[in-house]
Amino acid sequence: MEEIPYRNTKISIQTIPKGTLLFRTSNTPENDIRGVPHEDKTRCIIPNFNVYFYPNPFAAKRSLDKYEPTTKLYTYVLQNDIKVVLLIAPSKYSRASRKTKRNFIKSCNKVPKGCMPNSLSAWDPCFSDSIIKNYPDVVGMIAIAYADSVRLKRSLKKTSKNISKFFKMTTDVRGTKGIPELILHPLVKRPSKQVIVNESDTLENNYKLLTNFDLNNESKMIQFMNKHALYDPKTFFYTYTE
Repeated sequence: MEEIPYRNTKISIQTIPKGTLLFRTSNTPENDIRGVPHEDKTRCIIPNFNVYFYPNPFAAKRSLDKYEPTTKLYTYVLQNDIKVVLLIAPSKYSRASRKTKRNFIKSCNKVPKGCMPNSLSAWDPCFSDSIIKNYPDVVGMIAIAYADSVRLKRSLKKTSKNISKFFKMTTDVRGTKGIPELILHPLVKRPSKQVIVNESDTLENNYKLLTNFDLNNESKMIQFMNKHALYDPKTFFYTYTE
C-alpha cells in the first residue's frame, strides 16, 4: 500500500479503481458535481468540498433517514482510478483523528469556508492546507462514521438477507465496526484555492451520474445490484458491470 509522509508520520493511501459504484441521497445532485450555487448563477467549489458516498444503495436510508429528508438516491461511477487517505484498518488513523492538534485532518469548521454560503460541519473531517498543497491527487478519504455505524447496526437487525448481504463490514483503529464511506472532492485535481464555476464551464470530475432510484423502491435496487455490482474486497465497495 502506498504511503505519503506528513511531519513525523506516514499516511496510508488507498487506490479506488475506475468503475467503482458510489451511492448518495441528495436533493441537489448537481451540487455534488458542479458545486454550491450562488444567486448570480455561479457555483462554488472549495479545496475542502466533500461529497459523501456509500458502497451500496441501501445504507443511506438505514443510516441517515432522519437527517436526509429525500426520496431520491443517486448512483455514480468513478471515471478514473483515484487516491484517498485510508482511515479504516489497517490505518492507525480514523475520522476521530481530526480532533488531534496539528494533524493532517481537522474538523471542517476549522478550515476556511471560502465562497460556501454556510459554515462547514464540526462533525466532518477535512484536510490540512499542507496535504491539499502537496498532494492534489489525493482527492478524498475512506472512513467509518461512528454515529452512522450505530444506527446502521440497529437497523440491520430488521433487514432481510436479500439486502443485508450487500453490507460488507470493516473496522477502524477505534474498534468501530461498520461500512466505510468515501468522502470525495468532485474534481480530478483538488484545487488549493476556491473555484468559482460558471454555467458554461466544463469540469473534470472524479465521478459521473449513472442512474437514480426511488429510495423506497428497494426491489429495483436489489435487481440493479444483483445484475451490475461486483464486490471488491480491497475497497469494500462494488464495481459496475454491464
